[in-house]
Amino acid sequence: MSYLIVNKNFKEYKVFPVFDQVMIGRSSKNHIVLKDPEDALISRKHACLQERKDGFWIVDTSANGTFVDGARIEECLMVHGLRFRISDYQFIFVDEELQPGIVASPEGMLPPESAKATIDSVDEEETVFFSQPVYTRKEGRSLKDKLKDAGIITESPCMIALYEDIVEIARVNIPVIILGEPGTGKEKVAETLHCFANPKGAFVPLNCSSIPEGVFESELFGSVKGAFHDATNKPGKFEMAHNGTIFLDEIGDMLISLQPKLLRFLEDKQVTRLGDTKVRTLNVRVVAATNQDLQSMIAARTFRDDLYQRLACIKLEIPPLRERKEDIPALAEFFLTTFSKEHDLQVKRITSRAMDGLISHPWPGNVRELRNVLLGAAVRCRSGAMEPQHFSGISRSAGGGEAVAQDDDDQMLSLKDIEKSHIIKTLERVGGNKLKAAKVLGISRDTLYKKLQKYGIG
Repeated sequence: MSYLIVNKNFKEYKVFPVFDQVMIGRSSKNHIVLKDPEDALISRKHACLQERKDGFWIVDTSANGTFVDGARIEECLMVHGLRFRISDYQFIFVDEELQPGIVASPEGMLPPESAKATIDSVDEEETVFFSQPVYTRKEGRSLKDKLKDAGIITESPCMIALYEDIVEIARVNIPVIILGEPGTGKEKVAETLHCFANPKGAFVPLNCSSIPEGVFESELFGSVKGAFHDATNKPGKFEMAHNGTIFLDEIGDMLISLQPKLLRFLEDKQVTRLGDTKVRTLNVRVVAATNQDLQSMIAARTFRDDLYQRLACIKLEIPPLRERKEDIPALAEFFLTTFSKEHDLQVKRITSRAMDGLISHPWPGNVRELRNVLLGAAVRCRSGAMEPQHFSGISRSAGGGEAVAQDDDDQMLSLKDIEKSHIIKTLERVGGNKLKAAKVLGISRDTLYKKLQKYGIG
């Protein structure tokens, strides 16, 4: 079966099953309706996806253009992973026959005759809507309840929208890249994507910055005895993730010399253990994550553009905690409940002044920093109520609501200055021990060294 994944500016992902012919445009008579009446670049009948003997073709029927890799096309043969663009809308073609292992949950999927069919109503609020829903979601518990079961606490509309996107894209196996600052919870988002896909295989995380160049290939692809000194018969991370998900964290730290090996797997989904001749074809969802600006790295030729294009079929961006402060009270309550169970701490509540201090703080370390601050405060608090003075390093006053950073002028500092100050303060607290500082900050030692060099910290 084939699918189109549709999004506008890498938001509001929708999955649409493809049958004989799919019409795309502004008119409500199309199968895929782009609800953007102000956009003059979208025609009423803009493009058509047609099935021919050699596969599906996208045919441009507009005066405004359909684009593949930045070039306007009249028609183009669809291959798995191919993307085309209409105005601000991006379409990704997914073909399970060309890409083994792509699975869409059969529960709730419409039969072909229904999906081809009629247009009953138009949701004027939807940016993208389909004439029939692709999947019918089961009645019952809300998405927030399901997320809470997975240890994800959020009240933020932007985070709920992010996880709604994940519900959609989990249905098809296609690479995803997760962007966000350190501490925002990129691995948690990747785990949720894996769980929503209901896979048979495991979730296998791997920190790319921690793998030395000499053992990278054996770590990812495995080895057989005799392939090199001390080599043993062992599967690589990709084999361990068969029918599941591999999570490549800190993908921006992967050496440029190692990137072609990952690119080759993304292209053919095949691995050969070092020293072996047997080729193994795997079904693995690849999810990568980084806090770095990959576009700048591509311009600097430290990251391959072709690898980025393969990984970034779908981009999920996690907003920093300072942009979703409505999550702070709920996260604080969740963390205190967790600490009480894990460490037998008796903190019952956070006073309003203390909560004002938490909400006012810019949180350069995001959710990870919030958790660490609350854990330290819970240990210091000898009563049932947490006060501003229990927070080390985030408040200079007992009132908490105004002073939330380490310096009087922090409200006028850039985020880079705040991060630099936070790193310096952390190093001072741990006596200059960089390994301990990296653990407190929740980043790898290599990442810490890069930040020290970046900010000129001795």
